[in-house]
Amino acid sequence: MKKTHVVIPCYNEAARLPRREVAAFMEANPWASIGFVNDGSADDTISVLKELQGEHPERIDILELEQNVGKGEAVRRGVLQSLERNYELVAYLDADFATPPEVLEEMFLAASPEHWVILGARVQRAGAAIERNAARHYAGRAFASLASLTLDISLYDTQCGAKLFARDLVSGLFSEPFLTRWLFDLEILMRLRRLVGREEFDQIVYEHPLSVWVEKGDSRIRLRDALSLPYDLARIRWAYGV
Repeated sequence: MKKTHVVIPCYNEAARLPRREVAAFMEANPWASIGFVNDGSADDTISVLKELQGEHPERIDILELEQNVGKGEAVRRGVLQSLERNYELVAYLDADFATPPEVLEEMFLAASPEHWVILGARVQRAGAAIERNAARHYAGRAFASLASLTLDISLYDTQCGAKLFARDLVSGLFSEPFLTRWLFDLEILMRLRRLVGREEFDQIVYEHPLSVWVEKGDSRIRLRDALSLPYDLARIRWAYGV
């Protein structure tokens, strides 16, 4: 298995961070390390993270941000910090483990010389345990269709919080701050397409249908933010020369 570093942004996660799952993942996957980013949490998140780090001090990093900067920026800073480590792949994952960490192994195995970017995709299909609120599912599909038309990108699920990248891509994709707070996943893909060109983009990006994804029901996006998404899509289209 290739050495992999997993970045997990955390904002007020003291009560819901699944400590047993983190511990089990670390025990079962000696090839993996984790970088937690405490994104200006107001609760006891940092204490929980330090407890986990104490169990695996050589394989768990903590980046503590004094102020809340949002998930995208927290991920970006965590990925850049990860360059201090020796690994071949870097992933990011939501702190609620809607994608269980063991499912990441499916994505790791999908990485190959041809596929440098693996996107987790919440595809309802036989044999998969995809548990998602129906209203959010349909809202997500509507947004995916709008994003596909606006940005001319043919991907099923750009917003799933589980993604994997080859180390060589990190600097080109994460060096600059993102324009938007909630659509940073799309910005990463636009940066990649601009970096390698459309033809190679289609070859190196692979959407992997997840076998398990369980919605935790604690969305952090506000109505005001949701209403701004079409405007943010337009900003991305203009900025990245679609």
